[in-house]
Amino acid sequence: MKNRYWFISAGLLIMLIFGGNFLIRFIRDGDFYIAEFIGSIVGIVILLIGAFSKKGKFNAKSVKQGD
Repeated sequence: MKNRYWFISAGLLIMLIFGGNFLIRFIRDGDFYIAEFIGSIVGIVILLIGAFSKKGKFNAKSVKQGD
């Protein structure tokens, strides 16, 4: 559960830093910086991983073994 919150907070932080800077420069100057755009996409992906990850822990004993 702790990893889920870490992914969400890290994704938000990366998205806000890179995405905000990208958006400000794109609107103000019309410049498209590919590094900041990729950084914001990575932040969105990390945020989505945290948002859609399972809440419970994986237990190897709970998986039914085939005979």
